[in-house]
Amino acid sequence: MSEYRAEDVQRLQHLQHSGALKAEDAEWIADVLHRFKETEAQNKRLREALLKANGRKPTMSTKLRDALYE
Repeated sequence: MSEYRAEDVQRLQHLQHSGALKAEDAEWIADVLHRFKETEAQNKRLREALLKANGRKPTMSTKLRDALYE
């Protein structure tokens, strides 16, 4: 995803230099891109925490599994 983010920042800079955007619009877009970056980072942290939490706990105890299969 970082290649998309870098491309978005470059495109924003190009639009700013060409004068196609007002200053407040460019600031708003930069803020949206920043929030998107933070959301991606949070999503990555949550995925890692979920994988870590799922890896620690067995899905079913051995006694319960044996009782269900009898």
